[in-house]
Formats: sequence, C-alpha cells, structure tokens
Amino acid sequence: MTSPTRTNIASASIKHQHGVSTLIFSVLILILTTMVTLYSSNFTLQEQKLSNNNERSKLAFEAAEAGLAAAFAYIENDGDRDNDDVIDPVFDTNGDGIGDSGSSSVGNGSVTVTTTLSGNEITVEATGFSDDRSASHFVSQVINPLDPLPNEPDNPMTTKGSIVINGSATVHNQEGHSTIWSGSEVDLGANNSTATNVPDIGDSGYPLCMDTSLTCTTVASSNKVAVGLDVIENDSSLNNLTSSEMFLNFFGMAPNAYRSSMVTIESTPANANSDVQLATNEVIWIEGDTTFTNNTSVGCTVALNGGSICSSANTEPSLVIVNGDATFNGTSTFHGFVYVTGNATITGNMTVVGSIVIAGTLSSNAGGSMDVWYSSDDLNDLKGNTVGSAGTWKDF
Repeated sequence: MTSPTRTNIASASIKHQHGVSTLIFSVLILILTTMVTLYSSNFTLQEQKLSNNNERSKLAFEAAEAGLAAAFAYIENDGDRDNDDVIDPVFDTNGDGIGDSGSSSVGNGSVTVTTTLSGNEITVEATGFSDDRSASHFVSQVINPLDPLPNEPDNPMTTKGSIVINGSATVHNQEGHSTIWSGSEVDLGANNSTATNVPDIGDSGYPLCMDTSLTCTTVASSNKVAVGLDVIENDSSLNNLTSSEMFLNFFGMAPNAYRSSMVTIESTPANANSDVQLATNEVIWIEGDTTFTNNTSVGCTVALNGGSICSSANTEPSLVIVNGDATFNGTSTFHGFVYVTGNATITGNMTVVGSIVIAGTLSSNAGGSMDVWYSSDDLNDLKGNTVGSAGTWKDF
C-alpha cells in the first residue's frame, strides 16, 4: 500500500481552501445583491410615497382654490339670497339657488369654505382636502363687492336736457319731496293723468314712512296746470355738465373704465331685447341706439304684464346703461336703475321702479305713458362684480 506523499496532502489542502473562498465570495455577493435589492425597493417605495404625497398636496391646494373661486362667484351674484343680512353658505346642495352648505366635493377631494363680513369687506377662508384627507391646504382672501352705483340719485327722474310729455306720466317719490331734476325746461303737457306725487304729510305714518320704500301715501304736487316745488328745472349746474362728467357724477368713474370693470352683460341694439329680458342682478351695457319692444321685464325673476310692478320676493334689480338714444316701445318694466347717455323717447308704456337718468332729453308722444317710482331699496340692492383686495391672498 502506497502512503500519501507530502505533495498530495498539500494539493488537497489547496483545493479545500479554494472551495471555502468561493463559498465565502458567493455569500458576500448574495448579501450585497440582497442589500441592493432591498435598498432599491425601499427607494422606489419612498419615491412612490413622495409622489403620492405630492399629488395629494396638489389635490388639496386645487380644492382650496376651487372653494375660493366658488365663494367669489356666489357672492358676486348676491351673497345674501335669503335676505337675512348674513352671507349665505356658498354651496347650494338642493338646487334652490340659495347656498346651504359650507362644504363640497371637488373632483376626488373636498373643500370647506367660511365667510366673515366686516364692514364692506368679506374674508373668505377655504380649506381643501385630498381624497383620503391625509393632506390639507388653507387659502384665504379678502374681497370687496364693487358698488355699481356709488352715487345714488335721491329722486325718481333726472334729465340733463328738457322734458316734454305729450302723452301721460306719473312720477312718484314716497321717500322725499323731489321728483324731477332737469337741466332744462320741464313741460308736463296737457294730459289729466300726468302728475308728480310726494308723501302726504297728513299720513299717520309720516315722516317715518319715508324710511321704507313704496310705503307712504302720496298727494299730487305738480300737474298740467302748475309745476310744484318738487320739480327742479333749468338747473345750470346740471345742464353745464359734459356727458363724461354726468356719467362720473353717478358711477364714480369714466365710461370706458366702468364698462371694462363693472359690466356683466354687454349687448348690441339687435340683441338688447333678449339680453335684458328677465335679467336679474346684472350690470348691462347696450352699445348704440336701442329700441325696447314687446313686454320687457328687467330686474324681476318673472315676466310682467300691463305695467305691473314686481313683487318683493321676485325682485332682483339690474342696472341698464344705453350708450346712445333709447326708445321705449311696447310695455317695458325696469326694476333698478336706467341710464341713457343720449335722448329717450317714450312711445309705449314704460315703468321704472328705482330711478332713471337721461343725459339728453326726454319726450313722450301722444300714445306714450310713463310711470316712475323711486325706490332706494331697489337702488341699494344693485349688485356689482367682486374683486380681491391686493395683498390679502394667503396660502398658509
């Protein structure tokens, strides 16, 4: 039997050591591969979490901005639609036109909006939430509703030029003792129905009744025979105004600036009748000479017939500016404020509840009739655009 040599023993030892080294190296490679895999998986998971968090944060921000925009739109179209002197919640959930909830869904997210009225400023705060409400974002801004008629007239009818009534006209002011203010001559014509009416001092509610629109009983002051103290005519301070100065006197800004910032409906003479029909809480600009025909109802949610006056429940006054001459044919009723930059002609039956101002002359033909009722309530209820106060937007 041959005994192992030293060379054989050394060779076996070397082969054994090579196997152990390979095993150790393989284990190390496996450990490193596992660590890299685990790190990559964790990195991918973190990336996904960051991406999801970013998406949820964006969703919450967009929901908050949507809530702020919804508040702007609601308040611009009358923020107190139930007339309780409190800003309504801005979301209408039952479709009745009156906001009843401060919260709403926005896409996959949601938002909660609160409003606070202080003086003429409204602070709107909106908190948006992601779909799982894990992310939220808060934004706020102070907004100011613009007054479309900052300098309200205190009498029913104002004309820069003359007034000639060949038909019939009645002008009522139950809140004061001025009915017509004119920069030129006032001719009330010869119709027995033409008269101006002022509060009756014999009314048991006088003078407190003058604090509420359309309340006081009245007595005739001027008629075809005599012009009373309630009619101011040939006032040079009014007659000497330029068209721009007269516009500025009532609206507080130049015509072009007002048109670009305040008007909510722009119309043409061809479309005027359809655009103004049942227009509520609007500031309407009609560019050019315009004729109103048929039964036109403005500032009321329902159509009116025969010169009737809108009920208080359905009254939502509008402001109408005709940049040109205006002819009132058919039967037209306006609740709010009517301003004509040119001349006005009455050939049909026209009723105004609020006030009318004409920068030119006013005339009516033999078949025309006009009734004007001064109403400070209708003038005060005119709505304009809303704007955010500079420097008040916050997103923290």
